[in-house]
Amino acid sequence: MTWLLLLLAVISNVTARNLKNIEHTPLHKRNAQKVLLDVRDTLVYFSGAEYSYDPSVKLYANTSKITNMDAVAITWENPSASLFDMVAIYTPPSRDVMDYLDYRYVSDTEGWQKSQGVFHEVLFNMRADYELRYLAIDEHKKATVKASFRISVPDNEPMHGHIAVTGRSGEMRVMWGSAKSDKPRVKFSQSPDLKNSVTVEATTTTYTADDLCGSRANITNPLMFQDPGFFHTALLKDLKPGVKYFYSYGTDEDTSKVTSFTGPPYPETKVAVTKFAGYGDMGVYYPPYYGDSMPGAADVTHALEQEAAEGLDFILHFGDISYARGRGYIWDQFMSQMTKVAEQVPYMVGVGNHEYDHVSGGDKDPSGAPENGFHPEWGNYGDDGGGECGVPTSHRYVSPDNGNGVFWYSFDYGLVHVIQFSSEHDFRPGSRQFLWIEKDLKSVDRKKTPWIVVTSHRPLYTSQEQNGDHIVGLHMRLSLEELFYVHSVNLHMAGHLHSYERTCPVIAGDCVKPGTGTVYVIVGSAGKFLDAESYNEYPWSKYQNCEKFGYERITANATHMHVEFVAAPGGEVLDNFIVPSWEENLTQRTFKKFN
Repeated sequence: MTWLLLLLAVISNVTARNLKNIEHTPLHKRNAQKVLLDVRDTLVYFSGAEYSYDPSVKLYANTSKITNMDAVAITWENPSASLFDMVAIYTPPSRDVMDYLDYRYVSDTEGWQKSQGVFHEVLFNMRADYELRYLAIDEHKKATVKASFRISVPDNEPMHGHIAVTGRSGEMRVMWGSAKSDKPRVKFSQSPDLKNSVTVEATTTTYTADDLCGSRANITNPLMFQDPGFFHTALLKDLKPGVKYFYSYGTDEDTSKVTSFTGPPYPETKVAVTKFAGYGDMGVYYPPYYGDSMPGAADVTHALEQEAAEGLDFILHFGDISYARGRGYIWDQFMSQMTKVAEQVPYMVGVGNHEYDHVSGGDKDPSGAPENGFHPEWGNYGDDGGGECGVPTSHRYVSPDNGNGVFWYSFDYGLVHVIQFSSEHDFRPGSRQFLWIEKDLKSVDRKKTPWIVVTSHRPLYTSQEQNGDHIVGLHMRLSLEELFYVHSVNLHMAGHLHSYERTCPVIAGDCVKPGTGTVYVIVGSAGKFLDAESYNEYPWSKYQNCEKFGYERITANATHMHVEFVAAPGGEVLDNFIVPSWEENLTQRTFKKFN
């Protein structure tokens, strides 16, 4: 036990580097005494490493080949297994012993004292093969590779499929990723077997570490930047509204399974109902790849899969999408996680602070923002994007081209006009974004789209005790609320706060009767840990919930919008309200700003 006591003494003086990486502690269940675990969890940095294969140590899986998101059973055997030994995961196999992607302690397997155990993991195709290594850790934190096992992935598997509307009649974009850029295409047809299909060639983009604004995003490391492969976009045209289309994406040699979507309505199409979902702040839910499994993401994702199967027109995800923050493997997880939903329902995203905010490398910012982005002295805008500055988001998602890429844009769908703008960019009067929002609102034809829904990542109204976000919200209200009032915005949705809150119809902090003011909703409860802050008392705050994960479901017809906050799991409707049309006699309006 002498070496254990020495280790405990060392831990009492943990370096800043160790503290910085506490967030990477695996979230899996521990099964040893806490004092030993505290010691054990510091063993993420090795004092040294060597290879010394031991025939008595075995490491193998139930397969040597996987495709994306395959479940794998990993078995280890070692008659001399110790509490500190681990199975580490590497991709590509050429990685140094120190450069693992993830690890599991052998002592986390049931019955490990019997010298063997099994891990069950989901592995993602990250465009390179895997190697599993059994690492024996001695009292000096030296790692010795005792056994290894390789798992291969397909050379050019098409993955991460998703679709998006373009804002033009009869069109849909299909997007996906793969390891290569060889002749990507989409085949689509009205027949499930793709008989008489039309082939559409795709365009391709990618990015390198040098294209990113700062660390950790631009540091080549298995836990930070990894080669993202290539991103493909195919534009499908001449689609008929309401018609079901079947499609596959990839190449002639490597193609996806056939999936389907419904052609979006034309502006002149008579639509009885438009149904969609909205939320922010989701993240990933897979236990592998330590440190960022979001507690509500699985339940909300599965609920959305059911909603999509039953019929949604589109989904709005307004920021804090994957929580990658510079870690490429998180993007791979998220895009895989959402494929079943986003392949069949247009998945329309906006940026949040964790996709965009940066303090360096502004010349690489794809949004064209000056200097290093929006950092007003009154705001709590920092470096929350981990150096990404929107680059990974803008390559993965292609938005309607009537604004500024993925950062702000609008589209019509059925009865609804949607504006997604960026609270991470300058929104003040006179700014580029403000002028675009104003112009877009003026262009809405309420006879075609009687409903205007606006989203941003940060909210205009919040009563939670988070002073920095409250101040930003006040500035957003000073800048935008009059514009929303003058142009009869029906509903504004935001995230950022990991909770749910709904206002009355409100103007400048005063509740007004339905049909004379905008309703503001925070629905940042799609996965990230829920906020624990209490609420201040404001008369405009009518419902709050920081105990349940969920999403907003909106059903619009010609006379009203029915809005529901749906809990996941379970599907219980926790809040629901009706948004009526704006009263037509409010053509001459005077907006009184709040004090």
